[in-house]
Amino acid sequence: MLYKAYYKALYSYARQMTGDEEPAKDIVQEVFFNTWKRQGIFESETALRTYLYNATRNESINYIKCLRLENDRKKLFGKRLKEMQMDENGDLTLHKEEVYRLMFEAIDALPPKQREIFLLLMKGKKNSEIAEAMNISINTVKTQRQSGMDKLRNRLSPDAFLLLLLLMSS
Repeated sequence: MLYKAYYKALYSYARQMTGDEEPAKDIVQEVFFNTWKRQGIFESETALRTYLYNATRNESINYIKCLRLENDRKKLFGKRLKEMQMDENGDLTLHKEEVYRLMFEAIDALPPKQREIFLLLMKGKKNSEIAEAMNISINTVKTQRQSGMDKLRNRLSPDAFLLLLLLMSS
């Protein structure tokens, strides 16, 4: 009943703030989940409605902050990668083809499920899209992704690992 009454309005509000459909859906889902956890603490429908809109606004703001941090991180990674590729004379020191070869060699050494997840991530797929495509839960995607990241971090040079992070975040 609560979902039917408020979903469309909260989704529109979140979409207006974030400018994107998928994050808006996730935000509203998170708000409903948190509301469900707080069952029975609202004194009136007005208090509930106020909570829903405030929670949606706050979650949207948090999403925007995270997005900005991610964009700043991408810029920093790009700058660091460029710095790593040049020596003090401005000559290339990092051969991209070799780094790509090492990176894909390390990815090929991952267990099949992790390898598939990484290849989909490099194609720009989101965790939810990967979960749907592989018919697994989003938590499984996150767990496999983290496990694979740990293995790749240990196997790759810092330069190759940085390039992998750039490819996954673009």
